[in-house]
Amino acid sequence: MNALTRWTLALAAGAVALPVFAAAPVKLSPDAAAAHASAGAPVVARIVQAKNAKATAAVDSTLPGPRTANAFRSYPPSCAADPLPTDPANNTFVWNGQMSLYTRDSAGNAYTPEVVNVYVWRLACSSSGALTPYNVDHGDNAILLMRIDRSSTSTDIFPTFPYITSSQNSNTSAVRAAAEPNTVISEAPYDSPILASSTVYVLENYPFTSLGYTYFNYDFDLLINPVLDSSGTGTLDLTIPGYVPDQTHYPAAFADLPIDGYMTSTYYDPNHGGEGMFVQIIDNPDGVTRTFFGAWFTYDDAGIPFWITAQGTFQIGANVVNATGYYQTDGGFAGNFGAGTTQNLWGTMQFHFPSCATMEFTYNGSTPLVTGGPGGSGTLSWSRLADTNGLNCE
Repeated sequence: MNALTRWTLALAAGAVALPVFAAAPVKLSPDAAAAHASAGAPVVARIVQAKNAKATAAVDSTLPGPRTANAFRSYPPSCAADPLPTDPANNTFVWNGQMSLYTRDSAGNAYTPEVVNVYVWRLACSSSGALTPYNVDHGDNAILLMRIDRSSTSTDIFPTFPYITSSQNSNTSAVRAAAEPNTVISEAPYDSPILASSTVYVLENYPFTSLGYTYFNYDFDLLINPVLDSSGTGTLDLTIPGYVPDQTHYPAAFADLPIDGYMTSTYYDPNHGGEGMFVQIIDNPDGVTRTFFGAWFTYDDAGIPFWITAQGTFQIGANVVNATGYYQTDGGFAGNFGAGTTQNLWGTMQFHFPSCATMEFTYNGSTPLVTGGPGGSGTLSWSRLADTNGLNCE
């Protein structure tokens, strides 16, 4: 483990899209398909054997009940949601270029390899420094994404997914490409058809110990093999430097987090127990906005418990939300009151999350209708108390 290192990435941000000109596919002799099948047989056998053995503690997510994050994951579950980000333009590139993939039709006939654009980039995560199986030095976390852009739109003749491995400290591991994050069984299998014009994948570990484990936040070599033959013709060998964010290359690592369901939790000040806030982030039916709801359990001037609720709507992807604060009157214990309580305006509040472990908010309000009710203005920074169903925000 001591040999694993992180290096500062010194590549310029942004990318240049490489033009790909699709030539009419030409059917090849049966020898091409035979060479591909022969070279790929050990690959398929290795993966099938590992899956059948299930030598791992990974969770079978086909079972009913709450989902648990893949214990073999290489990034915090809160780093990305489904659908995955598709545009690497605002991220520092590790690599982008072209390669030729093995190409066939539905009958298995081989054609001239299709040239595709491949992009590999990192997306900054919360980076709370939590000690995790993939973060043995309490360092910063990122997720590694790969996008494949085809040069053709044909679904009758198509490229097939390459075999991806990593080389790290003389250890070779199989790399799993998942079309959705945070899962155990999501996978773009080797040699499966690539039909979409553009697809983004998470580069991830298989949840099977016999296939190895890559520490993606550290430096390693990424090998993308189209398996055109047994010689590895056309394999891309990419040197991926370790993830060490700075303001130039990964400004998102220093910004507040986008607000999503992973912020749902209870927050409090560890130095002042007995007060806190329940927070829920709710998806709205429109698919483009979310609702923030917070219930602040606090006290009035006499030390009697008093609740203030906060609610606001924000665009998906926003990292700050403005909310309106309310308090209720005319209630009673255990529903011992009329048809409903009276909602009163308390004031305004604003929330943001510097990390998964911290919520900061400003407040400005008063309770003119309740003698001695709480009021005032200020800024507080509170800590996260718990996670939900093991899908922790790190």
